Amino acid sequence: MAELSGRVVQQSDAREPETEGHGMEPVGTALRGLLFDLDGTLVDTRAANYEAYRAAFEESGHALTPERFEGTWGRDSRDFIPDLLPGIPSSEVDDIRAAKSRIYAGQLHRTIPNEALIAFLRLVAPSHRTALVSTAKSANGEQILQAHGIRELFDVVVWGDQVQRSKPDPEGYLTAMRALGVEPAECLAFEDSDTGRRAAIAAGIAVLEVPSF
Repeated sequence: MAELSGRVVQQSDAREPETEGHGMEPVGTALRGLLFDLDGTLVDTRAANYEAYRAAFEESGHALTPERFEGTWGRDSRDFIPDLLPGIPSSEVDDIRAAKSRIYAGQLHRTIPNEALIAFLRLVAPSHRTALVSTAKSANGEQILQAHGIRELFDVVVWGDQVQRSKPDPEGYLTAMRALGVEPAECLAFEDSDTGRRAAIAAGIAVLEVPSF
């Protein structure tokens, strides 16, 4: 199995610069719950997401460049579409989101699994409580899990359309911990984005920063 690397971040050092390539550091408490982000953490979906959103924007008469999309990473489309298209009515936001969801199925070939992290997940799933906490909509997210054969590795799955407030709000992580029956001090979250790290830390969970793969 390839080496799993990253840096554990807790509330006390949440503002430190990101450092890649360090081994996992102990968090001081026996771990019972392992909580994972999806996009960019377990599976690289940037290309698939961009192409689907680009086409969805185009259907609504708007342009989307890679540079503009880059700044949305880790955020919910309910939040970033109005930021990219100021003044857009909520009904058009819903239209773009629906179009993206429809188009996405044809872009799954562009997704790349994080083989090292998935191998780790397979190793620890039998002995730990596991959850997926993602801003992805359930329809698209389930497609990714099925495409890469990892759906059965999670005891609990919390999608972006199943919470009222998306990351960086901690609602998704708090929901997952309640369902798992674990406390924050017993958990470790795996995240690649600043938005995701902030959500986990706000829930009181230490975070292992997942570097690009």
